[in-house]
Amino acid sequence: FWTNNSRTHLLHRLACQVKTMGGNSGCCSCFSAFGIKMGHSTATTALLSGIQKTTPPAPSLSEQCSQVNKELGLGSPNCKNEVLVLVGMRAAGKTTLGKVAAKAMNFEFLDMDDLLEKDVGSTINVFVDKYGWPAFREREAKLLERVIKDGEFRSGHSGAVIATGGGVVETPSALEMLESHSPVIWIDRNIEDILKTLEGVGSYRPGLGSPARDIHARRVPLYDKCSDYVFTIRENDENWAPIERRFETFAASSCAEAFGWTQGSKLSNPVCVPIVANELFSACDDIKEAAVQGAGLVELRVDKLKGGTEAVEEALPALLKLCRSRGLPAIVTFRPIWEDPNAGYAGDDIPRLKALQKAALLGAAFIDVEAKSSTTFAKLGGLPQGSQTRLILSTHNFNEVLPLSDLRTLVKKIRLDDSKTVGLGPIDIIVKVAQMAASSDEAARMLCILAESEGPIVALAMGEAGVFTRILAPRFGAEFTFGCLSGRASAPGQPTSEELLESFRLAKLTLKTKVFGLIGDPVVGSPLTALLNAGFAAADYDGVLVPLLVRGCPLDQFLAVLPQKQLTAALVLPSHAPQAAQVTGTPAPHLHNVLRAREDGSYDGEYLETLDAAAAVPNLNQQALACYECLTKQSAPREVKALFPTR
Repeated sequence: FWTNNSRTHLLHRLACQVKTMGGNSGCCSCFSAFGIKMGHSTATTALLSGIQKTTPPAPSLSEQCSQVNKELGLGSPNCKNEVLVLVGMRAAGKTTLGKVAAKAMNFEFLDMDDLLEKDVGSTINVFVDKYGWPAFREREAKLLERVIKDGEFRSGHSGAVIATGGGVVETPSALEMLESHSPVIWIDRNIEDILKTLEGVGSYRPGLGSPARDIHARRVPLYDKCSDYVFTIRENDENWAPIERRFETFAASSCAEAFGWTQGSKLSNPVCVPIVANELFSACDDIKEAAVQGAGLVELRVDKLKGGTEAVEEALPALLKLCRSRGLPAIVTFRPIWEDPNAGYAGDDIPRLKALQKAALLGAAFIDVEAKSSTTFAKLGGLPQGSQTRLILSTHNFNEVLPLSDLRTLVKKIRLDDSKTVGLGPIDIIVKVAQMAASSDEAARMLCILAESEGPIVALAMGEAGVFTRILAPRFGAEFTFGCLSGRASAPGQPTSEELLESFRLAKLTLKTKVFGLIGDPVVGSPLTALLNAGFAAADYDGVLVPLLVRGCPLDQFLAVLPQKQLTAALVLPSHAPQAAQVTGTPAPHLHNVLRAREDGSYDGEYLETLDAAAAVPNLNQQALACYECLTKQSAPREVKALFPTR
């Protein structure tokens, strides 16, 4: 059982066209042994469908768990064909998203409405007018069976994505068929947005027969009942490009789990959103929001859950089931206060570590165990036998960033000694190092640790000075990085998951991506960052501009610590332009405000007039266009010029 989102698998399938034998009966049997039903979600209440709820008096944790478990677990998947089925209201986006997923996985896309019209020899409008809705639903259900069970209408692809009609779930036989199939994804779009779309739909679609809101309310429990996964589109979100990218990964992860595909160990979306579980309902709301904002995975911080280890063990099944239904691999972290002063657990280590072992049995993608607890964890048996959960051995320092030599020693100890203690090899664990940076050169040490690592690692500098390490961590080889939910920043300048994915395009960064810097203090929030990254995206240019806050150290000292030959060029804001000349060592008629790396790791200096605060720049677009051409050393293509109109 593996829940990681991975584009690696997609590339492998596109190249090799390998059709997997077998299904997921093994994983179902494994989970059944622990009393977990790995089946269809039935999220019909406020917890999963966003209906307003009243909570006074607040339900107990047991009552919350009972409600979540009741709504999430139903039956076992029965995967006979590699067929992904999409359900949801008319105008929810099933066809648009289905085509995206089919193209990415080299599957065939089938639209049930189109197939029905071919099957009955007329438009749906004409058929419904002549025979009525009951006759239509009967034909629809029979056609669904032929497509899913008999494989009709397929043209040789290894799999298919099927977009069903919005009302297919109202036919009992069709609903039963969908319940026995996996994967089924419910495209959950807000009814008000659906109504706006329906206003522009022509007469080729028959009337719904009842008010759309009434139909939506009637069908929501049915969509919940038959679906394994819920893909939610935020209210008023009409920006379909990021929605499509998010669904591409979501669909691939769902199919990988259902069909037993082998996936790569690297996450295709490396953005992890921390979920602080103070109480179950709010944690579930945050998990849903993380999915909507495009997170690649979530970290469940269960140490602040009231009630200690017993409460954690009671809540874990519900939390992990919800993560699964939203396509989110989960890291389970149960942090003690001796490791993190802001943590919520002050009890004994043994029950805490046993709770993490239970999380592994429940299918958590990762569990985070402090390196200092590795010996105790090993005595308890370590990772449960047969578990596919990956182990993170972590260490935190909230006072300082250690000197680089000490950091290297620390990472080596965890990778070689502590991994052996828990019975795993050096590359079987993920080393996580997080330390508080007081200055930018201290923070840059973390990128060195990432660049030098000889195995899976996560390293970042905490604090405002270390924000750039969160952005660049995946580019330098980190397994994942952390981004907060929008409006939930816990530190100044902390990037959100949406910023990391949309502005910095973290899911697309590779070791070949050119890194450009925007140096200054202050620098976070500069409009140039968003504008230039938008320009790179428009031109499909493999580069990223990262705000490099240089504080607490000279510019030359900061650049000296950065990994060699990794910064292609940097724009220097007026706050640090005087120091740029010191970096290049060559006087110039003007202050240097552009640094360009040489092969030997030193820097050449240039002057860009439009970047100078004293220069008369007509508008920000002109400045962005000049910076784009300066950094890339090429004329801006038509797409970029259209993005930055200078008139």
